[in-house]
Amino acid sequence: MKTSILLILIFSINTFVSAAIWHVSGTGNDASDGKTPETAFRNLQKAADLVQPGDVVLIGNGTYTNADKGNGSAVLNITRSGTSAAWITWKARPGHHPEIRPGGWAGIQISGSYNVIDGLSVIGNNDSIVLLKAQEDGKKPTPNPYYNTNGIFFNGRGKKADEKPHHLVIRNCIVGKCAGGGIVGIEIDYFTVEDSKVFENAWFMRYGGSGITTLNNWAYDDEPGYHIVIQRNFVWNNKTLVAWEKIGKLSDGNGIILDVTDQEQGQGATNPNADVVVKPATSQTAVAATTVGAPTATEKPKRPEWKGRALIANNVSCFNGGSGIHTFRTKHVDIINNTTYWNGGIVGYQELFPNRSDDVVILNNIIVPRPGGAVTSNNHNTSIRWDYNMYPTAQTVFAGANDIVADPSFINIGPDPTKGNFRLAKSSRAVNSGSSNVPLSTDILGKVRPKNAGRDRGAFEQ
Repeated sequence: MKTSILLILIFSINTFVSAAIWHVSGTGNDASDGKTPETAFRNLQKAADLVQPGDVVLIGNGTYTNADKGNGSAVLNITRSGTSAAWITWKARPGHHPEIRPGGWAGIQISGSYNVIDGLSVIGNNDSIVLLKAQEDGKKPTPNPYYNTNGIFFNGRGKKADEKPHHLVIRNCIVGKCAGGGIVGIEIDYFTVEDSKVFENAWFMRYGGSGITTLNNWAYDDEPGYHIVIQRNFVWNNKTLVAWEKIGKLSDGNGIILDVTDQEQGQGATNPNADVVVKPATSQTAVAATTVGAPTATEKPKRPEWKGRALIANNVSCFNGGSGIHTFRTKHVDIINNTTYWNGGIVGYQELFPNRSDDVVILNNIIVPRPGGAVTSNNHNTSIRWDYNMYPTAQTVFAGANDIVADPSFINIGPDPTKGNFRLAKSSRAVNSGSSNVPLSTDILGKVRPKNAGRDRGAFEQ
């Protein structure tokens, strides 16, 4: 017994001693040791090649970019994993606002597990892209990453079945103006996106991307509870303006989408408007390759059944070209206390809806469609629980006994939801009228829920 305790103590001390703090700065030098702010590295990848479990990388002010445009290129390519007891953290230095400006396929690409990305900004090149040129490039046989750059890409493709990335967190980040997807997780598990701003992404890519996407979740285990959490984010003006190459027309451009956790494995529709069906012969390789990045020729093993649960809560999703929020061929999701507004203006999707999905709970949301738009839809779904939602025009797709059909009375709507105000007027019928069936301790701003007699509907608690 004493020997066991001694070994545990030695292991704990060694783990603590081995943990390091690395520094990267826009004024740094890769020839330095990276151990202090004064001797910081210049490039993020220098730190990525050195980190070990438990390490923290503090990133100072500066602009970080890359010239490499090859397959898999990124400003920061994280391949190393932490452990359950020693995560690796990538964080903005206190008081600093570093900015990543990608020149290849991604700003940050992560294929390791137990990594946290905290307080970083990834800003793409949308402002310099001409739409006509992007549309022309979308028809060429070889994609140019300039028109397809993803912001933050958690990538399990090409990894062995028992090496897929898991336990990944992104928080307090800004991801905007990326020609490709905003925040994307493919073949991953235990994935959290919270307290972030995701805007103006997916405009020019040829793969039908969105603001926040999960695709083909790869089960790390079958433990109960939430494996996917998308909460307290502002997501707006993500859309597609270039045809998805697989179908020759526009698709997706959603604010938030959970995409394909079922076991059809390459059969049936593979996008929300069912414009394309992938046959078994092309299966997961085709789905993954045509969704977010450069093609891969590696044949995939059969994806295990994903039995975890997902939570989409306290988000504002507005003015996106596709839906505000939806699930496609996905099971076990709670969509709770979100506010969606005027989405679907490019591809005509409904505001908030499940599609070919199962076991989805939709409660306490405020759902305001654009003029001429629809609140929701029901296509090949099973076990949908819909109640306590609020929308301004009557609909009969899902009937909730406690739904409210009324104007929610927002205080001040603006094209940038972080500057406008989607909070509720005191007179709103959404105040104190929500359900507490799925507990949430805070709202989108971190305020305690409920504040008064009952929980408010939508993303804000008054």
